[in-house]
Amino acid sequence: MTDTVVTHPIAYDDEEWERNFIVPTQPDSHAVKLPVRKDDTCYKMDHKERGKCVIFNHDEFDPGVAHPRKGSKADVEAIHRTFKKLNFTVEEHRNCSYWEIQNIIRELAKDDHVDRDCICIFMLTHGTDKGYIYAKDDSYSLTEIWKPFTADKCSSLAGKPKLFFFQACRGNQLDSGITAFTAQSFRMSETDSTDSPFYKIPTHADFLLAYSTMEGFFSWRDTEEGTWYIQCLCDVIERNWRKYDLSKMLTITARIIANDYSSSHENPVKNNQKQMPSLTSTLTRDVIFLPKNNY
Repeated sequence: MTDTVVTHPIAYDDEEWERNFIVPTQPDSHAVKLPVRKDDTCYKMDHKERGKCVIFNHDEFDPGVAHPRKGSKADVEAIHRTFKKLNFTVEEHRNCSYWEIQNIIRELAKDDHVDRDCICIFMLTHGTDKGYIYAKDDSYSLTEIWKPFTADKCSSLAGKPKLFFFQACRGNQLDSGITAFTAQSFRMSETDSTDSPFYKIPTHADFLLAYSTMEGFFSWRDTEEGTWYIQCLCDVIERNWRKYDLSKMLTITARIIANDYSSSHENPVKNNQKQMPSLTSTLTRDVIFLPKNNY
């Protein structure tokens, strides 16, 4: 099956398109070799190395920036335990400043990932609405974490999954949930009436941005046992990574948190509240963590 070539003029929904159009940067003259074939349904996960799992753990902040995040150490321990089992090389960066984070991300993007399956980055910190999270000394847009890894900037990760997990509040709204029941609980029933050798991929393909909560809402953390999201995610992955792909495991995580978790807080307003994880994905294939020969 060949790509369809459009030969007639294209109409755009935005009438201001032409005057607002930004000329795209011209691509390099050479093509990037991908580790997968065009129609593969799974990412290639049998490289020599799984890849790096980088944790940015923020549990202390400069005065006036944000309050401490007690319990984050438990999340770091869970990530270390779980992702080492997946054969990731896990490293932690604790309480970095904004510029330290930028330097680490810049070096990661410049690194050679040819022999690696993927990259995984965890951000454990405070956050606000409109996509801002906190370094030790300042807030910044979380797009600064993943943007350096687009295919045009980090070619050795082109065609490979780039996994980002953000454990942070995304606003100050509370989700009190609703009381629900299933039809079965009342004994009710219902009836439901040809490849070219060269092709382009979007520079923003193959990303997973997983968030502990919905935009605008709180994310809950136990001061001793860690956050709902990271603890549940790691538990689900440890129990299921040999059976399911990552998307399936994220769905299980979301279901457990949505159904089984409620806040216990001394403030009545914050008591018995719910949380709904969310994600944005441009993954084009299944992420299946095939066991490595050394495990």
